[in-house]
Amino acid sequence: MDRIVPGGLDVDLSRKGAEIIRDLADEIGRRFQPLVALYDRTASLQDRTVATGILKPELAARFGAGGFVGRASGRAFDARRELGYAPYDALHFDVPVRNEGDVNARIWVRIIEITQSLRLIGQILDRSPDGPIEASIPEGAGEGLALVEGFRGDILAYARVASGRIERCHLRDPSWFQWPLLEAAIEGNIIADFPLCNKSFNCSYSGVDL
Repeated sequence: MDRIVPGGLDVDLSRKGAEIIRDLADEIGRRFQPLVALYDRTASLQDRTVATGILKPELAARFGAGGFVGRASGRAFDARRELGYAPYDALHFDVPVRNEGDVNARIWVRIIEITQSLRLIGQILDRSPDGPIEASIPEGAGEGLALVEGFRGDILAYARVASGRIERCHLRDPSWFQWPLLEAAIEGNIIADFPLCNKSFNCSYSGVDL
């Protein structure tokens, strides 16, 4: 909290902090695999998730669905790979894609993305360079637009900076494109499956109010 400032970071990551993060990522990896095996081997869970809440690939493409929602329905867009911004342009990771578009596909995309994220954490810690953590803000005013990858999908960010302070800011959450698709995905399913479909999308309620 409060560590990101215009031009960079307010506090650098210490060596001890990096070790804590690395140990935590290793622990998460060890604990995560039994959970994946439990899901994969439990027929009653598969019965609820396979062929439930299907989002057709053509609809995902039409709405520009990003993140695990889009990738579970055949849309292989990932801003980290397509735009190639730092540090991801120098890191190795896979973008999992499924075409079934159901709850099960969204679960598996998220499972694979968790393992990829743990690998990325290790790579970033290994390659973090020494040097300044904050760049000076030029005098006057300026504005910029960026597209970055969040866990729900691509986030559009706009900011205007004047005299070293953020004057205006706007964020577009991926949920803007995903809420209408949830309505399409739940059509034809039983009422009891609505919470399952809803959480498999995991849209942000507050994100559309930004």
